[in-house]
Order: sequence, then C-alpha cells, then structure tokens
Amino acid sequence: TFTIDPAISGTPVTDFSYTTPICTNGTNPVPATVVGFTTGGVYSSSVGLSINSSTGEINLASSSPGTYIVTYFVAATACSSAGSSTFDITINPLNTIASGTSQTVCINSAITNITLATTGATGATFTGLPAGVTGSWSGNVATISGTPTASGTFNYTVTTTGGCPPATTTGTITVTPL
Repeated sequence: TFTIDPAISGTPVTDFSYTTPICTNGTNPVPATVVGFTTGGVYSSSVGLSINSSTGEINLASSSPGTYIVTYFVAATACSSAGSSTFDITINPLNTIASGTSQTVCINSAITNITLATTGATGATFTGLPAGVTGSWSGNVATISGTPTASGTFNYTVTTTGGCPPATTTGTITVTPL
C-alpha cells in the first residue's frame, strides 16, 4: 500500500520581465516569462500605469511617464502555495525641443543668447556653431551663447539626449565681417 500526503504542495513560478526603459510612443510592452511560468495570476501596479491584469500588457497611451513596480500574484490552491514576483519598468517621456532661430551679428560681437526649451531630455549636443560660440544644457534649456570669431553662415543643430527619442532643431547664425 501507499498513501498520498496532501500536505505536499508546489510553488508557482512567477518570474517575468519587461524591456525597459520604453518610450511613451513605443509598442505596448508585454511581459516575458520564464520556462514553467504559472499562468492564471493577476498583474497589478500603482496609479499611473495602465496594465491588463490578465495578460500584463501595458497600455502606453493611457500610462504616465515614470518608474513603476509591476507585481504578478498567483493565489494559493489546494495543490500549491501562493507566489508573486515584481519587476520595475520605466516609461520615458517624449523629447521635445523648441524651434531653432536665426540671427545675424558682427564678427567679435556677442550673439543674443539663443535659449531652446526642452522636455524629456537629460542633455543636448550642439554642432555647426561658429568659433567662439558654445552650447550648454541645464534645467531643460539648451542655450547657445558666445562671441563668434569667424565670419560666415553657420547652420547649427541641437539634438537632445536621454528620454525618447532624441529631438532635433536647427537654426542659422550669420556672422558678418567688420
């Protein structure tokens, strides 16, 4: 004879992950699960993240940018204990940058600072500026300033970094000789 011990129970497999970070304009992410994943659980997160509780698919159009903890919970059954896992996902905002401007100055005269407001960026790169003119980024503002030391027409480009996806703007600085 043999007996079956009803006290022996299994532990659900609940590990999952998302590709992160993701942009607010990206494809709705779905969780990637591990081999043996226990289905039938419930996905949840905090306010601001729109998530399908059955599939774990995140609706980016209805979610706010930020970092969220997603929880997957499987309730206990007669044959297994309860189990859960969490995963952090970050949704980055879209980058924007104000339109570049054009300006004409005399050589060796300071330009009027060009300030370009940005959103969703962590910095900016600057190309095409005349000698003596530099770009900087601080507090969500890209600033071009300085005194050009060469004449000519300079088409500059400012591209944001960080966030999703990079945003670009262009403008022109015309430096006339004395």
